[in-house]
Amino acid sequence: MRKLMVMFAMAGIAASASAQVPLTLQEALKVGLENSKTLKISELNAVSAKAKYHEVDANRWANLSFQGRYTRLSTIPPSLLTLPVSIPGFGNSFQISQNVYNTYNLELTVQQPLFTGFQLLNASKAARDNEKASRYDTKTDRANLEVQIATAYWNVYNAMQSEEFMKENLDRTRSHYQQAENMLAQGMLTQSDVLSAKVQVSSSQLILLNAENNLQLAEVALNNVLGVPLDTRYEIKSVPQAGDTTVPAIGRLLKDALDHRSELRSLRLKAQAAGALAAGAWGAYLPQVSVVGNFYYQRPNQRIFPTQDEFRSTWDASLVVSLPIWNWGQTQSKIDEATAQREQAQLAERQTADNVYLDVTQNYLNFKQAKDRIVVAQTTVKDAEESYRISDQKFRVGLVTNTDLMDAEVALLQAKLSYSQALTDLEIARINLEKATGQL
Repeated sequence: MRKLMVMFAMAGIAASASAQVPLTLQEALKVGLENSKTLKISELNAVSAKAKYHEVDANRWANLSFQGRYTRLSTIPPSLLTLPVSIPGFGNSFQISQNVYNTYNLELTVQQPLFTGFQLLNASKAARDNEKASRYDTKTDRANLEVQIATAYWNVYNAMQSEEFMKENLDRTRSHYQQAENMLAQGMLTQSDVLSAKVQVSSSQLILLNAENNLQLAEVALNNVLGVPLDTRYEIKSVPQAGDTTVPAIGRLLKDALDHRSELRSLRLKAQAAGALAAGAWGAYLPQVSVVGNFYYQRPNQRIFPTQDEFRSTWDASLVVSLPIWNWGQTQSKIDEATAQREQAQLAERQTADNVYLDVTQNYLNFKQAKDRIVVAQTTVKDAEESYRISDQKFRVGLVTNTDLMDAEVALLQAKLSYSQALTDLEIARINLEKATGQL
């Protein structure tokens, strides 16, 4: 039920601009994938490639066609045979055959290629490989979209955390300012100290305004990638999994990436398709053999003599052999073109493999760094909280200066912001590593 409510809210049916929509990462991925026009275009490309494969493969098999024709002929003098002598009852001439002015022709033709120099077979193989490659291209587009959605989702989480920390900081600075005024009245602080505390409050307000604006921008970016109304607001339900940071060795990750990355699988298939087309291009030099059969149902049938104004059936069968002799280098040009395309596809595959190696290495190192930063950031937050607590207590009794307390406030805010950013970076690094190793 909650998922249905989320879907309706995102569609702008039940949610207003001020309402917050509960949203988990999995729900965001589901909605974004369903609404993505880019992914739908990619899926339609796969459908088109499948249809193209069936279209090309159909050329290998028998083709059955039907043709019907009616013709009205102009009148002509009858065909007469003149004899040198006159025959009683017939005279010296008689009509050979009758003239028929309405002709009907029904023709059924079947044609089956027997040998085409392997051109049709290789064309079918190429179309089949391209169809498979298109499905991996769709998978690649899906993985890229999942990374975009997850990154936008965690950026909203980080922006919300930052806004919350800014509010806490504003409360601390206001409390500090109130305490400074009280201490001024008691003669424990100077007017300059009170003004510094007041400036700290103003700075905190400006920082909070900036955080609120950053949150709105992050939500707009998430709405855009999800394909929902841009004014939708969220209650982020998923939280970073800081404890789940195990990862296999880099060698295993590289092997998985080379085996499973959809980009590489697609390019391998495209290279095979280009190779098949190059092999097929040579077939144009070989004889082309096909068998053709026709069945005729005609009125009159031209093979029947004398001509009769009635439907008669006949048939014929042919074995057709053709061999190109000269076409001004057209065949060789096609071979050169197909060979160049095959080499391009092979180079693109090797280049992508190098890029995958780099991609996995970079994301592996980014994930390790993000994991290490979590531990440091957690310790920094604890130390900053303790430092602020001690500084606040000492400030109340005049044991530390106003500047010391403001420094502790800033240090605590920076520590919490750094911890939130580290958590966000960990989740973003995690999904990028999953994409790099072909797990998405």
